Amino acid sequence: METDETAPATCASCGATAPRGEMFGVEPDLRCEDCAAGVRKRMHVRYRPLAKEHLPRATAACLAVAVALFLADHMFWPPRADKPQPAWLAALNQDWDIWLGAVWKHLTSMFLHGGILHILFNGFVLYGVGRVVEQRWGTGVFLGLLVLTGMAGQAGEFIAHDARAVGLSGGILGLIGFLIAYRRHDALAGAVMHPGNVRFVLIYVVGCAVATLAGLINIANWAHGVGLGLGWLFGLASLHAQRRLLVPAVALLGAAIVVLSVFVAFGDGGSLITRADGTTRSEVLPRTELRRQWIQQNR
Repeated sequence: METDETAPATCASCGATAPRGEMFGVEPDLRCEDCAAGVRKRMHVRYRPLAKEHLPRATAACLAVAVALFLADHMFWPPRADKPQPAWLAALNQDWDIWLGAVWKHLTSMFLHGGILHILFNGFVLYGVGRVVEQRWGTGVFLGLLVLTGMAGQAGEFIAHDARAVGLSGGILGLIGFLIAYRRHDALAGAVMHPGNVRFVLIYVVGCAVATLAGLINIANWAHGVGLGLGWLFGLASLHAQRRLLVPAVALLGAAIVVLSVFVAFGDGGSLITRADGTTRSEVLPRTELRRQWIQQNR
C-alpha cells in the first residue's frame, strides 16, 4: 500500500503540519524539517516573531540581584560571631518568623547562595533556561514561574525539616519542569529539553537526594522536587483545553504550599530556651512542639 505524500501530517515534536512527503521518520514519530535538524538553522514561521533575540531583562535582573546579595553576604558582611550582619541582610534568610506570617522570606532567601560554586551553577542554568522562557513566553510568565515555584520550593523545604534553604534552584527547576511539559508541543522547548537533557535533570535531582541521604552533602531536595513538579504542572495546565481553570488552580496550589509553611512543621530540630528563671537549656524537639513554644514566646 503506497503512502500519499501530499496528505497532511503532524510533527510529533512541535505539532506543526506539513505534507507527509516533507516529514522525516516513520509514523507515529514523524518530525518536520526543523525538528529533525534540531532547530539549528531556523525556526518555524509560526514561532519566528516570538523567537527574536532580545535582551532578557528580567533574567539579567534576577542574576544581578543574586550576585549583589552574594557579594554582600560573603564579602562585605560575612556572618561572624564578633560582628553580626546588618539587620536587613540577616532578615533575608528563612527563620522562625515565618511561623508568624513572614512568608516573604521564602522569596528573599531564593536570591541568597551558600558558596561560589552554588551561585555559579545556579547563575549559569538560570541564564540558559530563563532567557528561553522569557524570550518565548514573555517576562510575565518567566517571573511568575520563577517566583511562585521558587517560593513554593523554599516553603516545602521549610515545612519538611529544620532547614534554612537558600538558592534559586527551586525556581530554576520550575522553569525546567515547564519546558519539559512543552517539549512535545513547542519547537524551542523541544530543542532545549531534548531527551538527553531531560535524563540529566532527572539524574541530577535523584543524585542530589541520594547524596543528602548518604550524608555527603546537604541539599534542599524538597525545594528541587516541589519546584520541578509545580513547573511541570503549570506547563500541562497551560496546554490543556481548560487552561483558564487549570492554570489558576496550579497557582493556588503553589500559594497554598507557601501559606501552609506558617501552620505546618515536620521533623525535629532547633534549640530552644525553655527555662523562665534566666538560665538556658537547649534541646532537640519535634518541630510541632518547637513551633508552639516559639510562637507562644514571640507573639
